[in-house]
Amino acid sequence: MRVRKLLGTAATTAAILLGLGQTGLPQSRAAGVMAQSGVLSVAESTQPSLALVAPSEPVASASPRTPSQREPVAAPKTVLMRSGAWFVYPKGCDTVRRGYNLVLHFHGAHTTVIPRYLRSGLDAVLVIINKGIGSGAYSNAYPLGSDIDSLLHRVERTAARECNVPAGAPAKVALSSWSAGYGATQQFLRFRPDRVDAVLLSDGLHVGFTDERRRKVRLNQLEEFVTFAQRAARGERLMAIAHSAITPPKYAGAGETALALAQAAHAPRRPLVRSRHGMMQLTSAQRGQFYSDGFAGTDKAAHARHLYSIDHTLFARLKSYWAQH
Repeated sequence: MRVRKLLGTAATTAAILLGLGQTGLPQSRAAGVMAQSGVLSVAESTQPSLALVAPSEPVASASPRTPSQREPVAAPKTVLMRSGAWFVYPKGCDTVRRGYNLVLHFHGAHTTVIPRYLRSGLDAVLVIINKGIGSGAYSNAYPLGSDIDSLLHRVERTAARECNVPAGAPAKVALSSWSAGYGATQQFLRFRPDRVDAVLLSDGLHVGFTDERRRKVRLNQLEEFVTFAQRAARGERLMAIAHSAITPPKYAGAGETALALAQAAHAPRRPLVRSRHGMMQLTSAQRGQFYSDGFAGTDKAAHARHLYSIDHTLFARLKSYWAQH
C-alpha cells in the first residue's frame, strides 16, 4: 500500500498531544513478551510532502563550497511502517550508507515531530514510535531486554532493506521522549544502558512520593535515570531535560523529578527569567553533559509546547553533543 499522507483526525491528534492521561504514573510491567510479528515490516514508501516536513532552511554542507562546487543534498525520505512507526532519513539513504546514528523517539504525532527533527539539522535515522496513552503503555511494550534487542535488530534490518545496504548496528543510539514516552526510555536504561548514548526528556518523567504531604520524590523509582544522569555529569553520556511547571496533585511532576536528578548529578540549579522558543524559562541546571531547563506554564498548552519546541530545546543539544563526540 502506498503511503501518501497520514494526518489522522483532529480528535486523535488532540488526544496524542494534549491528553492528561499521558502524564500518569508508571504502570506495572507486562508479564509476557511482546507478541507482535513483523512489527517493522516495510510498507512501500513515498517522498513526504515538502510543506509538511521539509526544513525551513537547507541543511548546510560539511565544508564551505561555491554554488558550482556544492554537492546536491539528498531529499529527506520518510517511510510509514505497517506497525505505525515512522522511519525518517534526513538526507535520504545517504544518511545510512556512510554509517549512521539512531534517534528513537517515543510518543508524539509524526506531523509535529518530523518537521521539527528535520529543522534541527540532525543527520541520523529517526524512528517515531507511539504506543498509546500513559507511561505504562511504553514500559509494558519492552518488558524484557530481549524486546529491546529485537526492536534494535528490526530497525537495523529495516534501514538496510530500505536503502539496499548491508545491515549494521548504529554507531550511537539516542532516546527521545515526550510526555508518557519516558516509560520506554526507562526500560532501555534498565536492561540495555550501555546501548544508550543520550537521553532527551521532554516534559515527562513522573514517579510517586515517599511523603505526599511534603512532596518528597521516591528516588528508588528513578534509579535508572539517576545512574544515567550521573554518567552525563561526568561527561560520559548526554542527558537533556526540558520541562514545564505543571504540578500534578498526586505524584511528582516533570519539574520535581528534574530537580531530583539535578541534585543527584550535583548540577547546581539557578533561577532566571528569559524568553526562549516561545516559552518563559525559569530555571537552568548544568554539570558536564547533564542539562535541565525549566519553563513556565501549568496547563495542557504548556505541555504541548514542549513537543512543538523540541528541535530547539533538546534536538539542538544532541546535535551539538554528537558534533563534539
